[in-house]
Amino acid sequence: MSRFWSKAALAGLIALPMCAAAFEAVDVLPAASSGLYPAYPSDPIPPYSVWAQAGLMYDSNVLRRPSGDNNEWLTRVGVGGRMDQRVFGRQGVHLEGRLDGYLYDKFSDLDNVSYSALGEWRYEVGNDLAGALGVSRRRFQAALSEIQRDQYDPITESTLNATARYAIGPHLGLRGAAHWIDYVRPSRPFSNTRTVILGGGIDYVTDLGNAVGFEVQEAKGDAPVNQQVDPLGIFVSNNFTQRDYGVIGAFGITPSIRVAGRFGRTQRTYSELPGRDFNGPTWSVTGQWYPTTKTVLFVDSAKHVSSVIDVGASHVVVRGYGVGAGWAVTAKLNLMARFLRQHQVFEGDPEAELGVAPLREEYIRGYRLGAYWEYTRRIHYQFAFDHGERQSNIVGRDYTYNAGIVQVRFVF
Repeated sequence: MSRFWSKAALAGLIALPMCAAAFEAVDVLPAASSGLYPAYPSDPIPPYSVWAQAGLMYDSNVLRRPSGDNNEWLTRVGVGGRMDQRVFGRQGVHLEGRLDGYLYDKFSDLDNVSYSALGEWRYEVGNDLAGALGVSRRRFQAALSEIQRDQYDPITESTLNATARYAIGPHLGLRGAAHWIDYVRPSRPFSNTRTVILGGGIDYVTDLGNAVGFEVQEAKGDAPVNQQVDPLGIFVSNNFTQRDYGVIGAFGITPSIRVAGRFGRTQRTYSELPGRDFNGPTWSVTGQWYPTTKTVLFVDSAKHVSSVIDVGASHVVVRGYGVGAGWAVTAKLNLMARFLRQHQVFEGDPEAELGVAPLREEYIRGYRLGAYWEYTRRIHYQFAFDHGERQSNIVGRDYTYNAGIVQVRFVF
């Protein structure tokens, strides 16, 4: 089962939505030897890894505006690493982090340093109970597709996580999780959110690695009322509660066709402004077909609702699909392509609530071509071409862009 889920996760990464930082186009590219292809099983994971990289990107419309001279050359230099270490017995520590510097040629006000770090204590108690206790923090620039201006606008995300799974015999397991998430954006303090999430589920795994289960999750947080909506300060806060129920599964239909995903329902309610409530089906499904041991075709579809710190709405309902393909030409060269289409509805938008603008709806389409070449065991090259476009019912938010990225990574 673990091998199945790892492959599903890799394909899911390739089908992620395109974001403003087009370097993501090379960050999600897997190597041919990553374990995605049956012809090239992955090597055992070493106890630690350290890498450094440098990349250059040309973006025809880095500010994601409908017109204007917004082309840009962007350089990124970064370092990162990971360590897994047994402390005693079955108890271990997992550490990982990265540090990246971004330098803009024309829009130098956007120069920034971003980072992410994660630490986990991975425990096992007897033969049945296992889980992790972790803390993480990351800092990143707000999406330029949202702010559409050359302004340094950092966001800091801090999390505390706890997970556990208790095995009831060889096939059945109970699991639970708790998360605390804190978003801080100095430029828009009314968008800062804190969320506590509690969840649990039950899974049944067959001898062949197929799995089916049920999970439930409840999140409580704050969604501060925008000053435009509440200029007199009548509402102290606008806390929200979100409940998710879903059936999950992972199935090998044939040796070469696999499907994994979740289907359920999401209910999100607000304490002060009920007009922002959401109640409807949500899902996330990924399918993979291996015509040969060196090629993969995948398709995915998803609908979800979540808070997004980058934007002014309380939450965004996103529905879309993606299709793609991968080909391991050799054990060192992997080629990938994908197409994406999304429909985003920005529910809880302050301007829509005031009646000064329609409810914001946007359609995003794009395609991506990428290559990962392991020139040697230590020197890796990554290449990508990224095209995207957005159509919006709000004036000034349409855009089209093309981006090309070249990156070299040195693995110590």
